[in-house]
Amino acid sequence: MSISEMDRARHAEERGRILQALQQNYRVEMTSVRALAGALDLVGFPMTRAGLEFNLVLLADSGYLKVWRAKDLPGWRGDRPMDRSAETILFARLSPLGLRLIDGAAAADPQVRF
Repeated sequence: MSISEMDRARHAEERGRILQALQQNYRVEMTSVRALAGALDLVGFPMTRAGLEFNLVLLADSGYLKVWRAKDLPGWRGDRPMDRSAETILFARLSPLGLRLIDGAAAADPQVRF
């Protein structure tokens, strides 16, 4: 197995762990990225903020979850200096398609491994 294949497998497993962590909060309207990062760290998958955001965007683009960026939240004003970018992902929620993927009811995705 080459280094790039090992990296792809590791990233796919990280994405699976993200979805599984969000599954634990499925009944909650949204989960903070900070809480998600803490949950992943507790199960042995620590991720940088940039790495977590990259994976959240990929999973959202695939329809497995929904993300809320700072600019999407009430009270965001672009004319105020802020400590974060408008594009910073603050919250995420597992979608029904993501839940079906975890349960095996949706077609397997090679970019996500459980």
